[in-house]
Amino acid sequence: MFRRRRIPLAFLNLFHDRRRLAIAVSGVAFAVVLMFMQSGFKNALFDSTVEVLQQLDGDIVVVSSAQYSLVAAEGFSRQRLYQARACPGVAGAYPLYMESGIWQSQGHKAYPIRVLAFQPGDPVFRLPDTQEIVARLAQPSTAVVDRMSKGVLGILRGAAELTQQKVELSGRSLKLIGSFRLGTDFVNDGNVLMGADNFRQFFPSRVVGRDPLSRVDLGVVHVHPGASVEGVVNELQRILPGDVRVYDRRKFIRNEILFWNRSTPIGFVFTLGTIVGFVVGMIVCYQVIQSDISDHLGEFATLKAMGYPNRYFYALILRESWYLSLLSFVPGCMVSLVLFRVLAAWTGLLLVMNGPRAMTVLLLTAVMCIVSGILALRKLLAVDPAELF
Repeated sequence: MFRRRRIPLAFLNLFHDRRRLAIAVSGVAFAVVLMFMQSGFKNALFDSTVEVLQQLDGDIVVVSSAQYSLVAAEGFSRQRLYQARACPGVAGAYPLYMESGIWQSQGHKAYPIRVLAFQPGDPVFRLPDTQEIVARLAQPSTAVVDRMSKGVLGILRGAAELTQQKVELSGRSLKLIGSFRLGTDFVNDGNVLMGADNFRQFFPSRVVGRDPLSRVDLGVVHVHPGASVEGVVNELQRILPGDVRVYDRRKFIRNEILFWNRSTPIGFVFTLGTIVGFVVGMIVCYQVIQSDISDHLGEFATLKAMGYPNRYFYALILRESWYLSLLSFVPGCMVSLVLFRVLAAWTGLLLVMNGPRAMTVLLLTAVMCIVSGILALRKLLAVDPAELF
């Protein structure tokens, strides 16, 4: 007894005209690239903004109660960290200073740059490529610069060249002793890391009439092993005055992302761009499947006359739509990956394509093609075979 072989009609319908298929794949792949780029820029906004928080070597952060976002320059008294060190469960509390300085390298224009500072002996950052040179930040007028900073800052990429480069920060000569990797964001074009004593010399007037280090921009708190982070947060919030707020570091990162997503138009703009890409892909996919159905309307009508039910045609078009989504996603993903790398190197933004984000775009592509296929199928379901023959 011979087993009847099923004919892959959906596959053959899609591939019978290679030229039309190439045009269809190009159109849908363009929509895939558009969705990848819009969602990529949106994620880069979030990832780049919170990367400095991701690299903090601590469990809890302390900020001013007036600070609604990391970009808001609001500080608090260093005395609050001394008080935090006395809290049960706290292993250490360390200050992090942030300031915007004017950076100028020889032969280039002056640009603003973000300056991060801490005491070289304090475990504030866990940047792996700065551990060997952190102790040298105690030397006068020294700093390390973010090698992911934008090109307009004129930072030399070679290690030997970098240490010989003549640069100024806020009108004072600065000696570069190395580089680290952090990345830019939509506010800061680059980053400089220096010791707290040098920070005092470069920004002597940041606190009028007082020690420049007396105002802290961010407190980094370490918790004893085994202690409850949530419990320490609650206890710190209880004992510290109301001019500061205490957060679990992960919760603070989530709050920062929510601020940029809900309180600024940037998140909405990129989300709208993703929707536009989805709609463009739907239109292209609809035209392709609609054209295929029109070209083979007689054959489909014959199948209907032979008694094939509507569910057969649904399954046929759904498979064809699924094949088209896969064929379009692969080149779209590859082109997007290349664009991500080029733009990340050019801008310093954290344009990252990981598994969950790629799967999200794949799901959107599949939904886009399947919905288009179902809409195009209405003409076939409404046709009466008797009218065609």
